[in-house]
Amino acid sequence: MFDFGWQEFVMIAFVLVLVVGPKDLPKVLRAVTKVTGQARQMAREFTNSLEQATADSDMKSVKSMVSDLKSGNLEDMARIIDDQDVKAELGKIKENVDVASISHDVKDIQKAGRKATAPKPSQDKS
Repeated sequence: MFDFGWQEFVMIAFVLVLVVGPKDLPKVLRAVTKVTGQARQMAREFTNSLEQATADSDMKSVKSMVSDLKSGNLEDMARIIDDQDVKAELGKIKENVDVASISHDVKDIQKAGRKATAPKPSQDKS
C-alpha cells in the first residue's frame, strides 16, 4: 500500500503529539483504528457480495447448459458458441445421438451400482 519507513513514522508521531497532545493521543489512535477497521469490514463485505453475485450468475449459466445437454437441446449451446460450422456439427451430432437410449443406459448403470453396494444380509446360524 504505502511505503513508509521508520523516519516517516517518527515524523507522523511527532506531528500527532504536537497537534493532538499526549493526553488525547490514545483516544485519537483508538478512533482512527476503529474507523479503519470498519472501512476494511465494509470493503470485505462488498467484495464478498460481488464474488457471490458472480458465482450465482455463473452457476445459473452452467446449470442451464447442463439441463440443455440432458434434454438434447444443442441449439442454445450453438448460439453461445455462435459459429456456423459448429452449429452444423452440433446439428449432425444431435441427429445421430439417441438421448433416450443414453438415459436408459445410465439408469441401468445406476441400478447395477446400487445392487453392487447394497448390504448383504448376514447369515448367522448360532
